[in-house]
Amino acid sequence: MTKLDFSQINKNAADSFNEQRNIIKKIGRGDTVLCPTCQQPFKLSVSLLGKSGLSCEKGCTNIALELEL
Repeated sequence: MTKLDFSQINKNAADSFNEQRNIIKKIGRGDTVLCPTCQQPFKLSVSLLGKSGLSCEKGCTNIALELEL
């Protein structure tokens, strides 16, 4: 039986998570962060009833946030 190597998949997932976490931290500090794809600034949307997250104007990048009370 062949063993599957998930190390590269795990590394990519961890890198993506860390990149998103750093973007959220910068926006939380009040910094302007540009979308890597379209170079438009991210906008923060916070709602207890709807979807919360970060996105650019064009919608090419979306980061969903889970809020707790």
